[in-house]
Amino acid sequence: MIWTSEQIGQALSLTLSTNDKFGKVQFNSQDIEKGDIFIALKGGTRDGHKFVLDAFAKGAALAIVSEDIKNAPVNKIIKVEDTFEALEGLAEYKRQNSKAHFIGVTGSVGKTSTKEIIGLILSSFGKTFVSRGNFNNHIGVPINLASIADDVEFAVIEMGMNKAGEISLLTKQVTPDIAVITSVAPVHLEFFDSIEKIADAKSEIFEGLDINTGIAILNRDISTYRRCIENIDRAGIGNIKTFGKSQFANIRFVSYSLINQNMVKLTYSIFHEKIEFVMPAVPKHMAINFAAALSVAYCLGLDINQAVKVLAQFKPQMGRGLIVDIKKEDKEYSIITDYYNASPESLKAGLEYLHQFKNPKKSAILGDMKELGKDELKFHFAAIPQIVKSGVKKLFLVGDIMPQLIQEIPKNILVYTYKNSEELAYDINKYIEREEIILIKGSRGVHLEKVAEALGVTNAL
Repeated sequence: MIWTSEQIGQALSLTLSTNDKFGKVQFNSQDIEKGDIFIALKGGTRDGHKFVLDAFAKGAALAIVSEDIKNAPVNKIIKVEDTFEALEGLAEYKRQNSKAHFIGVTGSVGKTSTKEIIGLILSSFGKTFVSRGNFNNHIGVPINLASIADDVEFAVIEMGMNKAGEISLLTKQVTPDIAVITSVAPVHLEFFDSIEKIADAKSEIFEGLDINTGIAILNRDISTYRRCIENIDRAGIGNIKTFGKSQFANIRFVSYSLINQNMVKLTYSIFHEKIEFVMPAVPKHMAINFAAALSVAYCLGLDINQAVKVLAQFKPQMGRGLIVDIKKEDKEYSIITDYYNASPESLKAGLEYLHQFKNPKKSAILGDMKELGKDELKFHFAAIPQIVKSGVKKLFLVGDIMPQLIQEIPKNILVYTYKNSEELAYDINKYIEREEIILIKGSRGVHLEKVAEALGVTNAL
């Protein structure tokens, strides 16, 4: 279990008469497992107090509320003035009393995958907590911190943002020992004036580091590298490690060789020591995320050879690059499920991955990229050379912006345009041939998982 009555009392400055033990802290009653703590948060049109009884029905052992709840078991209720402040109190208590090494991760692209990869490696060295799903905002981060068991040795916490100042608040809650920026890309440009401003916002993660012991890990390949270094210097952090393809990176991604559709060979240089291994096929951009994870292992003084053995077992997650082989009726084909989100950088990476396959029957289903601001059309049209280079024979463009690319796509590529995923999902099976490989890529708001499901992918997200 994660909490005792005594600990909750200390965290919230109150006295509990019971001597019980409890599990994770949850704000969604659907996530409740037996013994968990439900905290009734208010936000927008949602009021968690309406779901307290549902939480108890699902096995919650305790509920933290700020209102009276009719028919709720009195002995399982803690009433506070403000439940969000109570959540922050629980998070602060756990962080201050944890002996774990904390690793904070942010970035425009790749932060969730990198978080999972770091967690996979660290779990082979000790008990590891990895922040749940994409719980990376002002609610998700304290929920994660409040759910860390006392015996955890490593905690990997993802931090996200939409505007300046958000990561600054989160990193001061997490106070990481190591802070990682996976990338800085033109994502969220509708909220920022420039990519440099995005770099500044991402660099806020370094504000949570201890100036004497904290370690900053930065992608050496990003265009805003110098800007981030200046931000690290301003934060007073002297211990900096870099990763990437650059010859100047401390942990360098050297080469990627696709052996076949199912296997890939990767080579790294870790402070000039060569590391090479074979593993199930992953997109090339995922190899950069591996370099970030190996940087964390190196900074923690862990056995790199053991870390590499664990990496060799990694599989991408559904919607984040996993290849799914489908047998449907009389057809067999493969789908690169990469539709969890999209940006100009990740779209380029996905198309490069598709290009590597020798299969002559290639298709791409591409949805709009969101949050690109006033230059969104330019960013979409910039993908055309990469689309052509990928070798696609059929192209499905979904949304308000992607379909506009049809005017500049070469005539030798068959192009079909759709306003939304539902319409394409209805039609898609009539276009698919045997032995095709199909890339599905688009922003989360386009819901391309519906097309994946129509093609036969189960549990598409």
